[in-house]
Amino acid sequence: MAKIVWREKLSVGVEAIDSDHRTLIEHINTLDSAIHAQVYDSRAVAITLLRLIEYTKKHFEREERIMVSVQYPGYIEHHREHVKAVQAIGNLSKHFTEEPTKKNAEHIYQFTTDWLVNHIIMSDTKITPYTKTVKF
Repeated sequence: MAKIVWREKLSVGVEAIDSDHRTLIEHINTLDSAIHAQVYDSRAVAITLLRLIEYTKKHFEREERIMVSVQYPGYIEHHREHVKAVQAIGNLSKHFTEEPTKKNAEHIYQFTTDWLVNHIIMSDTKITPYTKTVKF
């Protein structure tokens, strides 16, 4: 599959968040590489998936701390989006654990790719006006 490439339109304008987003993209691209390796190895996919999930949770915590610090009015809804994403990834991961097939791994990849890019563009960029004058 095509790798996700960082684009300026994904920038929130807060280096800590943008750096996290670039790292998440790297993890997703690594997941894609693991899924589409010459020889499919469900263990390699599982390890990569675990790293992605762990980093995602840390990122959400960091991003939410920043939103709280700037009194972002959309914080509660944004937090809910994060909770739903963690639950969805958890469900997909559970299914993958039960049946570690390439197809199930591809479902996780597709969900995380679509969700992350859409979330950054549609939700994360809304915090930019609230963070313009603050250094993190």
